[in-house]
Amino acid sequence: MHDWMKRHLAFLEENGEWFARVFATYPDQMQCGRGCALCCHGLFDISFADAFLLAEGYGRLPSAQREQAAARAQVTQNLIEHEVPGLDPPFLLRGLPHSVLDRIVESARSPRCPLLGSHDECLVYECRPLACRLEGAPMVDSRDGPFGDWCELNFKQGLPSGSLDILTRDYYAIQAAEDISNEVMSDLLLGKRLPEVTVFIPSVVTEYRSFWHSLVSAVSRDCQCKHPSD
Repeated sequence: MHDWMKRHLAFLEENGEWFARVFATYPDQMQCGRGCALCCHGLFDISFADAFLLAEGYGRLPSAQREQAAARAQVTQNLIEHEVPGLDPPFLLRGLPHSVLDRIVESARSPRCPLLGSHDECLVYECRPLACRLEGAPMVDSRDGPFGDWCELNFKQGLPSGSLDILTRDYYAIQAAEDISNEVMSDLLLGKRLPEVTVFIPSVVTEYRSFWHSLVSAVSRDCQCKHPSD
């Protein structure tokens, strides 16, 4: 296993452990668990490093599940390409204005994630992106304070007294760590250091055979990250 992958896995696991602590501290305030997929509706971009892990998880699925997921992803991918006809495969989102990204997201109208199974279970759970590991718990930045909102099923009465101690984190440092993972991975696999490159999840699925599969084949690893509420 490459050192950069070990570091990125440790980074993801650290964030998963934080979520686990929040869940264990406030189990009556959180509905997260297998089959709960409210936060799995919507179009959002993920880092290049996370996309690699996602592609690896997708590649492990039985062929029938991959084909079904690809068909679901293609519907959203068609909308992405319609909004940005000049965006070429593998549809990496580097240098696009935020206004364009917002237009793509709005036009997609909160699609169901193509990697959800028939019972709203995540088919690639062990290889899910950072955003999916954090979603659901209120996020409070050590400098900027609470983010605007969180899952409507959790902490319905607001933040409990004393909860800031466990909820507060340095999200600027988290973003910086993810940028470093992107830089190292893109340099290793693409020959370019691209700290801010991202991609939409449906694009990873639809471009798996033509782009991501070769990258995954070049760097094999075992994904052993688990969800705290399982």
